[in-house]
Formats: sequence, C-alpha cells, structure tokens
Amino acid sequence: MLEDVYIVDENTMAFIPIFDHTGVVKTNILEVEYLKKCHLNPLELVDQNLRFFGSSLKGASEGTRNILGEVNMYPVIMNLKRLLVWLPTMSPKKKDCVWLALDHIKSYRQNHDRNTEILFTNDSSLILPISYRSFEKRIYRAYELKFKLEYHTKFLLIPHSIKRNFLRCEIVKEVNGLNYKIYSKDKNSEKESYDK
Repeated sequence: MLEDVYIVDENTMAFIPIFDHTGVVKTNILEVEYLKKCHLNPLELVDQNLRFFGSSLKGASEGTRNILGEVNMYPVIMNLKRLLVWLPTMSPKKKDCVWLALDHIKSYRQNHDRNTEILFTNDSSLILPISYRSFEKRIYRAYELKFKLEYHTKFLLIPHSIKRNFLRCEIVKEVNGLNYKIYSKDKNSEKESYDK
C-alpha cells in the first residue's frame, strides 16, 4: 500500500527513489523495522516533511546556507526540535537522488567497484554510485550543520546575565617555548597577561 502522508521520525533512515513501469518516481521509505512506500518522490517527501514542521525545502536550504556558507547539495534540518539532519547523495534535482538520515549512518566505505557502501544502524546496507570522497564531504557538511545547531541551541539557553561574566581570553603559544600565554580579551582594557 502506498502512503499518502509520511512524517519522518527517529526510526526513518532513508528515502530511496523507485521508478514504476511508466517511469514515475515514487519512494521506498527505509525505517529501522519496516520498508514502506509512498506515491511522492523523495524530493516531494522531504519538502512535505519540512512544511509539516513549518519550513520548506527552499527555506531549509537557505537556513543551511546561512549556517555553513556557500556549499553544494545542502544537508537540511528535517526536524529542529529533535535535530534530525538529512543529506542528499547527489543534486536533489536528480530523480535518482537518495536522502539519508545522518543519525542512522553507522559507517561507510569504498567497495570493490569504487562505489560507496553505507551501513545503517540496523545493519542494512546501501550501495551508492558515488565516490567515497564525494560522499565523505557530504557527511562532514551534515555533521558540521548538526554541531553548529547544537551549539546555537545550547548557547541560546544560557541567560545573558551569565554570558556577560564569561571569561574571554586569547591563548597563544610562546615563541620557542613550551608554555601558552593567556591574555585577557576584555574590551575595556589592553591586552593583559593573566600570568602576572
């Protein structure tokens, strides 16, 4: 049975395109315990989920660009509250683009055909016609996005009264020395050493 609506959660691992006998692209939805099918293609499914949580593919891409700068094939934050980051394996405009949940990628390696084999958290595997280096770049970008989002989220929760009292310093290794010099970064004073 084809799903009309599908909402991503922590058990969703991948959206894999499947072409029917007429050439229409639909989606195999790989979950930890189930394989489901949806009449939407993977790109439509990603956009539908982003809209469900108050965004869109365009908005999520612009948000990622704001955090990571200009990069190709952006990862997206599928669900900000749960920090579910997803990444495309190639240009999302291509019909055979697979979308992957970052948290479910257990490992990846180059196989004998020089393709990339992904091992998911449930020990399922997926072989992608993509080079190891290209895939690794996408993984690093997705982790960078997740790391920066976690940092932003946690930093914003710190009250301003506490942030105001943070120690601000510059730490520099002494020239030809073993130790590091620690200098105050107080805006109201010149560079002053803490070692005095």
